Amino acid sequence: MARTLGPVKNVSKAQEVFLTLREAILAGDLKPGDSLKEAHLAQQLHVSQVPIREALLQLEHLGLVVRVPDRGTTVTKLSRAEMLELLQVRVYLEEMAFRLAAANLDKAAIQKLRQEVQAFEKKVEENDYYGSAEADLRFHEAVWNYSGNRVLVDTLNRLCTPWLAFVSLHRHMTKESLKKTVDRHHALVNVLVKREPEAISRAIRNHLDPSRSIPVSVKE
Repeated sequence: MARTLGPVKNVSKAQEVFLTLREAILAGDLKPGDSLKEAHLAQQLHVSQVPIREALLQLEHLGLVVRVPDRGTTVTKLSRAEMLELLQVRVYLEEMAFRLAAANLDKAAIQKLRQEVQAFEKKVEENDYYGSAEADLRFHEAVWNYSGNRVLVDTLNRLCTPWLAFVSLHRHMTKESLKKTVDRHHALVNVLVKREPEAISRAIRNHLDPSRSIPVSVKE
């Protein structure tokens, strides 16, 4: 017997809602801990609850929202202790990704990474915290992709997307300067070019040191 197929879903509408909500979270329009009610969002965005539900599932997969049974969905909120735990895992995974990537870099790849840092620097100069967070993620994603390990890329994306969104919001609220982070990104490219594993590890640990990575405004 032929399998009965279900209705085709409006994927484009769900993706549109996902991108809208993702941008709102990264820009700080939706703040950590804010409740996201499906009916209310559907009314605001003039869509049914189906694409809202699908978009929230995508956001949950990225760690940007938390869904708790019988309590609903909220924008991810991280304590300082939680951020320290995430950072411990990220350091090890980033070291692995950068070491693997270093072995795969050619001139074109190095040029691309330098361009990503330049794009990040431009956003910093414009005091665009949301744009800086996105450019920061694009740079790291580029390096992860050169590692050739898809599991590593997916894992780091799940760790870093909520991290960068949360950090971006706090830095925006306190108007924290991002200029020193640009130098650290240039340093990461330089050690990748040298392809020295120990130097790469030191650069990653320096880049992700909690005193630099976690905004002072984040409390326990």
